[in-house]
Amino acid sequence: MNAANPEDAAGPESRRLERPAFDILGRLAFAAAAFQTLRAACETGLLERLVEASDGLDRDGIGERIGLRGRWLDTLLTAAAATELIRRDSAGRYRIAEEIAPAVRSVEWPLFTATVAFEHNFSYRGISLFTESLVRETNAGIEQFPGSAGESLYVRYSSHPQLRQVFYTYMRAWSRIGGPVLWDALAEIAPTRMLDVGGGDGVHAIAATSRLPDLEVTVLDLPENVEVSRARIAEQGLEDRICVIGCDIFAEPFPEGHDLVLFAHQLVIWSEEENLALLRRTNIALPLGGTIVIFSSMTEDTEDGPFIAAMASLYHAAIPVEGGRIYPWKSYEGWLTATGFGEFQRIRSDTWTPHGVIVARKVAEVPTDAAE
Repeated sequence: MNAANPEDAAGPESRRLERPAFDILGRLAFAAAAFQTLRAACETGLLERLVEASDGLDRDGIGERIGLRGRWLDTLLTAAAATELIRRDSAGRYRIAEEIAPAVRSVEWPLFTATVAFEHNFSYRGISLFTESLVRETNAGIEQFPGSAGESLYVRYSSHPQLRQVFYTYMRAWSRIGGPVLWDALAEIAPTRMLDVGGGDGVHAIAATSRLPDLEVTVLDLPENVEVSRARIAEQGLEDRICVIGCDIFAEPFPEGHDLVLFAHQLVIWSEEENLALLRRTNIALPLGGTIVIFSSMTEDTEDGPFIAAMASLYHAAIPVEGGRIYPWKSYEGWLTATGFGEFQRIRSDTWTPHGVIVARKVAEVPTDAAE
């Protein structure tokens, strides 16, 4: 039982017992500041400059290279050292932490910094209302983004070019980090006509066609955003192999004539009922024996992690649309079974992200009116 007066509970023995617990909780309480330290270390180039300096840099050398001075520089260096991004030796020289250096040297580093930019511009803005979302049972965080009541995040950012650019840069980066497990799976399946539902800027359509020279792809996305994917596809000279159609995937039937339907980072957005509706539409659009592929971050069937997947669920609970979270593998397999699919295959990514792929086949028809 808590003491009525906190000062009465501050004895040496109680402090000894409580300190480790409050150390853990304190890191969580100040996690927003730790994230902003990471963001500043990325955006100022602090980590890149230190990874280039094999002998480290002194304070003034860092300041010259990243354009900071005085207490502004000292505040960043202290915070970066406290969060163990960098270390200061006895001679006063700073070096990047050995555990961090391989990531900064990696070709995936720009993809990681795009993720940091997304977290700042989208996730942190909206998940500040996570508790309100839980209590009100609605995505209260959407209120942090300009737009009209009832509009999803994906409609709201379409009229704000800077936000939309941050979003698509992140989605392309997040997809490229986890994407190889999907692209390898598609190459092994070797479809000839793929329907990419909610295909965004075409990152997976482009990657798949580069690996499968006979593949043709139809990308479905919101009418407000199709010019983004069309521009990317045109840059790659793939207009003759990738077609982009603007549509409401819940109101319009999926085009037929495809042997594989892909949902990449799409079913996490929607509720169970909405996902069942999309999977029924998929069943109707595919021939018997056709393939469905689901690519997403996944939580374990025990629903106790992994950490990144669990934390990403806050974004889906608070911001984009009503419904959605990072679902466990078993949820997808249950929905697929209910909508005429079977012969499941789980494929886990070997990256630091919790991406995975589920492959299934259409093994039974569902009634046509079930998709309505």
